[in-house]
Amino acid sequence: MEKEIRKNKKYYLSNRDLLIVAVLSGIGGVISTYVGYLGNLLNRVFGVPFGAGQFVSGLHVFWIILAAGLIRKPGAATAAGLLKGVIELFTGSSHGIAIVLVSLMQGVIVDVILLLTRRHNLVSYMLAGGIAAASNVLTFQLLYFSGAPRTYILFISLIALVSGVLLAGSFGSSVLEIVLQARPYRIDAGTGQETDAVVETKGGKRILPHVRLAITALLLLAFSSGAVYYYAAVFEPPWTGPVCHVEGAVEKPDSFQLSDFKQYETTVTAELKGTVTTVPAQDYTGVPLRVILQNTHPLAGAKTLVVTATDGYKVEFELQKVLADEQILLIREDNTLRLIAANYPGGHWVKMVNKLTVE
Repeated sequence: MEKEIRKNKKYYLSNRDLLIVAVLSGIGGVISTYVGYLGNLLNRVFGVPFGAGQFVSGLHVFWIILAAGLIRKPGAATAAGLLKGVIELFTGSSHGIAIVLVSLMQGVIVDVILLLTRRHNLVSYMLAGGIAAASNVLTFQLLYFSGAPRTYILFISLIALVSGVLLAGSFGSSVLEIVLQARPYRIDAGTGQETDAVVETKGGKRILPHVRLAITALLLLAFSSGAVYYYAAVFEPPWTGPVCHVEGAVEKPDSFQLSDFKQYETTVTAELKGTVTTVPAQDYTGVPLRVILQNTHPLAGAKTLVVTATDGYKVEFELQKVLADEQILLIREDNTLRLIAANYPGGHWVKMVNKLTVE
């Protein structure tokens, strides 16, 4: 009887396991918004509308690897992935409901690979992290056909794979080793049961190399500092509604909602022509950006308009060209504001716009 109970405990998540899943998924879901911000910064650096963010895609899977490594029971990663995706959805992910499926698939893949390898070690974590991170590219392509060349999709999938191996697998393994050594017990990899911890020493027992500990601590500090800056200075909560701010070299700085300019609404037909993707010509209805800017009276000598999104993505326009262009609109899209720039490349069609800065 006792043996049967122990066997069941190996496969069922305890209250402690569910608490670990909840905590890590909560942190991971919120932090993933910051990771998306990093991805958009990389897109801007490389001059592409999407794809460069795969360099940091492993950070999305990092939290799932932590949950799997601390709990070490089948289903732990899947539960963490599902809850993490739901939290991302309700904290304003730009991917909408699709992010739940993406995160769930990553959790399932981690569970399956750890089950097949029957190991919780560096190699299995790197394999699981790499494949799980790369899966987001395929999932998004199935949900939103982008028209991108297959060679480009393969290329960014390989970037995501490497990111998952390093940032989810290797980095996750380092953090797990630190956490497990700090606990008064550890989990037996075979049974999933808690046992007394033995911190090994140089005399035949393991120790965590000081260099590895220092590198892990520095990465965590850098990542945490960036996240604090992002949420303090850049992020705007989605529940505040689609509000945009006009600031900088203007006489009347303003915070407005698109409905404030409803009488100026117009419709244009535009085709998005990106570096690697194209959206066929279609109608867009919104408010001309020049109307919004003229309402704030830009100062003489102002030359540049910077359009900023809630995730920190920015593009620059020549102010005088914007003031004379009838085909640059601000539209409402999925409870956010989006810029439609008919005469500009796809990278200028900013999503989740929340700030216009005249310089």
